[in-house]
Amino acid sequence: MIGYWWVVLAAAQEGEFAYSGGFDGSAPNYVAGKPVVVAHSQGNLSVRCVDTDTLSARIRYSLTGSSEAGMKAFGDGIGMSVSGDAAGGSVKSRVPSSKSGVTTSDVQVTVNIPAGTKALTITHSGKGWVEVLNCSGALKVTAGTGGAYASGKMTALTLTASGGDVKVEPDKGTPFTGAVNVAAPGGSLSFVLPSAQGGKLNAKAAEVTVSQTVMGTNTATLVSGDLGLAGPNIALSARDKLSVTAP
Repeated sequence: MIGYWWVVLAAAQEGEFAYSGGFDGSAPNYVAGKPVVVAHSQGNLSVRCVDTDTLSARIRYSLTGSSEAGMKAFGDGIGMSVSGDAAGGSVKSRVPSSKSGVTTSDVQVTVNIPAGTKALTITHSGKGWVEVLNCSGALKVTAGTGGAYASGKMTALTLTASGGDVKVEPDKGTPFTGAVNVAAPGGSLSFVLPSAQGGKLNAKAAEVTVSQTVMGTNTATLVSGDLGLAGPNIALSARDKLSVTAP
């Protein structure tokens, strides 16, 4: 449900207007621990797993442009749905594709999820970055052009950002038990291995550095082999630099 909304229109300078607004929503029937799906486009996205009982989200937007009517139409087209029940939760934004009369747009979404969620799927496209903070379980993230950051007690991870850098900092005491596949095709990747992490590592980029001993191939652009303990496959790739370190 949507809690409240607000809109402000002001003259930024001669011939240009500034338009801003936002609203909050929550899903009081969402059952903590159940899977959550989040979708957003054209702006920064922050997903936080926190000490709360309720799935909630807020959207904030700011626009500049020369057409008051065009900006109002774009702002009125921005929306967000927040829902949930015993099966899972969902947060989805809506951002218009047409920007007639709009010079710049910034649409940011923040999502708060009860800690302990076992599965989280995030889909993000367009400009902006994605951050996923202190989340647990199996995490799937598709990010846009601004890169991505993820932290928490993750058990499995699939993360790809179409642009920008990617950084992953899992809880040091929670080794991955499921497959890990992280890609930064438009930038660099920094990945921290949890303590006592086992499995098979495959790290490929223009420049690769791995602080752990890997039994297998070790070159400047590819490190592939066994980490010495049983564990999942960990596939990492980046266009530029790729670093794998201990916590």
